[in-house]
Amino acid sequence: MAKAAQFEGEDFVGEKPNMAPSMAHLNFQEELRGSNLALNKRSMVLDEDRFEEQFLRCTICRERFNNDKLPRMLPCHHSFCNSCIEHLFATATELRNNFHSSIRLPISAPVSAVSVSCPTCRANFVATDENIRRLPTDHRVVQLMDFVHHTERYTVTFCSKHSLQPLNFFCEPCIKPVCRDCTVLDHKEADGHLVMDLEDALAKYTPVLDSAITEMDGEAVCLEEKRIALEAVTTALDKIRDSLLEEVKTCMARLRHLLDEREKALEAKVHEEAGKEQAKLVEKAELLETRRHTLMEQSDRLKRAKGDNNVEEMFRIHQEVREYRAGPPMRVREVDDGLLTSFMLNTRDEAMLSSRINNFGDVTSKVETTLSRLKGGKSAPFRSNSLR
Repeated sequence: MAKAAQFEGEDFVGEKPNMAPSMAHLNFQEELRGSNLALNKRSMVLDEDRFEEQFLRCTICRERFNNDKLPRMLPCHHSFCNSCIEHLFATATELRNNFHSSIRLPISAPVSAVSVSCPTCRANFVATDENIRRLPTDHRVVQLMDFVHHTERYTVTFCSKHSLQPLNFFCEPCIKPVCRDCTVLDHKEADGHLVMDLEDALAKYTPVLDSAITEMDGEAVCLEEKRIALEAVTTALDKIRDSLLEEVKTCMARLRHLLDEREKALEAKVHEEAGKEQAKLVEKAELLETRRHTLMEQSDRLKRAKGDNNVEEMFRIHQEVREYRAGPPMRVREVDDGLLTSFMLNTRDEAMLSSRINNFGDVTSKVETTLSRLKGGKSAPFRSNSLR
């Protein structure tokens, strides 16, 4: 055969694989021929996803075959994309270079030959880089790809209640597509169900559905405009918040400045009053010191006169002392009466000020227009129609 001949060259070494078509292959070709003959008579119901997964995808990478990932057929008749086959060959080459392979190659095998194992049937064949490049394209898969590409597709929806029954009818009271068995069992006209052909129902209700789609699209546009407007308002609220915080800081700074100024005034008053009282005490202390000094001098003079037996001088000094002390005694209230002039801070308005500070200021809300922030203007009110 032509496909087998590509592996009969001198580059292929080792045990020659059986290239005869398998029974499954012959049965598949027979079924495909039968299907081609029946195409002119009837339509086939085909699960396209399952068909593609089974025949049109590489079983290694699970990607669909295409012009860049052509299906290449191994000698065992299993097909994979050329990228995965090249990866299999590269992996086998790396294992041969890094480790000792347990598979013995024929003596006549080229130095670059490796043993490649099919991921599906685990059959081994000896191949070189040239063999890999000469692997034949699996034209069965290519024909299936072409068949699917050129076959008209009709979507058939089956009844979820009755297996393999297409939904060909429509029950108007229930607003529900039904199958043939449904019309006999669950949606009988005798029970008040009005059943019509699905195509007629689509022709009747398509305008209603189109109108509903238009309304939903219009409402979606309106909702999007409102969402954009809300984003603008949210941004504006961020600016309003920052402005309010700045106002709060400025106001509190003014109050703190007034408190600081009042604190300085009170401190100055404390220094002034305490200073005045201290000056009075200093003045009294100086008077006491002056009188004490005078008395000490007179006492010393009297002691000297007495020591000199100067009678005249003694009585003269004594007379001067008596005249000096004849005045009223010097009283010091802080000592004699035990009284001291003190000071206190009058906080008569503290409670009232504390209450006012605790309740000072507030953040109140107000309503402003947002029309200037909306770009799309007013949207038309939404009103939906019913299928009933």
